[in-house]
Amino acid sequence: MNLAGVISGHVDNRIALIDGDDRVDFGTLRGRVAAMQVDLEARGVGVDSTVALATGNDVAFVVSTLAVLGLGGIVMPLNPGSPTSELARKLAVADPSMLLVGHAGRLHLGDPAVGTATVDLIEMAANAAAAHVSGEAPATPVIVDRPDDAPAFYMATSGVSGAAKVAVLSHHNLSWIHEALHRIEPPLTPDNVTLGILPFTHIFGLNVVLLASLEAGAAIVLQQRFDAEESLRLVREHGVTMLTGAPPMWQRWLDADAPDDSMASVEFAASGAAALPLGLFEGVKARFGVEIAQGYGLTETSPVVTLGRGVPVRPTSVGRVLPGVDVALVDESGTPVDVGDEGEIVVRSPGVFVGYLDDQETTDSVLSEDGWLWTGDVGIFDDDGYLYLVDRIKDIVIVSGFNVYPAEVESILMQHPGVSGAIVTGSPDEATGETVVAHIAGTATREELERHCDEQLSRYKRPTEYHFLDELPIAPNGKAIRRALR
Repeated sequence: MNLAGVISGHVDNRIALIDGDDRVDFGTLRGRVAAMQVDLEARGVGVDSTVALATGNDVAFVVSTLAVLGLGGIVMPLNPGSPTSELARKLAVADPSMLLVGHAGRLHLGDPAVGTATVDLIEMAANAAAAHVSGEAPATPVIVDRPDDAPAFYMATSGVSGAAKVAVLSHHNLSWIHEALHRIEPPLTPDNVTLGILPFTHIFGLNVVLLASLEAGAAIVLQQRFDAEESLRLVREHGVTMLTGAPPMWQRWLDADAPDDSMASVEFAASGAAALPLGLFEGVKARFGVEIAQGYGLTETSPVVTLGRGVPVRPTSVGRVLPGVDVALVDESGTPVDVGDEGEIVVRSPGVFVGYLDDQETTDSVLSEDGWLWTGDVGIFDDDGYLYLVDRIKDIVIVSGFNVYPAEVESILMQHPGVSGAIVTGSPDEATGETVVAHIAGTATREELERHCDEQLSRYKRPTEYHFLDELPIAPNGKAIRRALR
């Protein structure tokens, strides 16, 4: 098998990618991939070669990714906007033979700190496009058959262990997710149009938005950088049917200066990476007429574990377990908890990753011999099989021996109309061990929030400190960067 086969078998003139004025059909996409493979092979790329890729959500990312995979190589997507020092640390783990650098990462070209041979991806992609048009390159890409467990991607991640790692995902890990998504009604079809705004350097954007859409023969409208008004213009212009984003993106779409019918074509709306506030769900539904379904997953699960597609949406739930995935909630001893009780989420599925690159000790700490991944996330199942996220175990604040889950306190704070964002952390306290600290964006005052929390939270869960900030630290994938506030 080989993931590069996602573009095989589709009608030549069916549109695959829309990037500004560049409308690339599947026949042209296959031709560009084949042309780039000629260049890559000449540079020594082949089976098991590792190629790092630093560019945005553009045609060059798609072409180069499929070209490397087809040759049997391994792709390491990197955030092109990362500081060179951070890129260097990640590259040192995977030791790729080449770094392809696109528009957004051109400042890294030739930087000696990177320590890896860098190649101008934009020039290479332009040459591939020209070669395809002139007929100098074969129109059919090379697709080398690979074992199911052969690495396809090296994904930089904080990992369920909490430390910076590189997760190894196989061809089967990711392609199995496509198969599982097809078993959910309604499945992706060639008639769908997806907005490609979630970063392809993130597993959700890479596998669920990009690769799954290509495999289904659907079209993807690419957007390099997030701009709410521009996103909604693209949705209207191209009739986007599948719209996926993180909660901060949904908030900006809700606040955007755009017509209220901007999402009229959207058939399925989804949110991931962080909990979606109930008020935001209700606001989007009231303004745009769409219900946002949530999902849950990790880089280490390729990524989907649960999804709110094909079932009635419950606004505060992340949906039901994907077909073929096993999920259990367990206590500290590994014993399953009762329905309605909190427990750590453990997952077993064909999507669970191979392990962390060159780090068997950390792999063994989160992945059992019988294939169960210990996620470090706390959840609750209801009687109907819907999963609700509580928090991450490592983020628990312990006050006088009682566990306080920051997500619960944040959810209460976000219910106040004067709060636009909230991140809760813990702080050492001589009397109670730790105390709860709230970091707030918005117009609410401390006195208002204290009254609000007095009504909603047990005493030990109430923040004892409030810090009011103009902007909260949120990662590009929508997750709160708590460490920046501790």
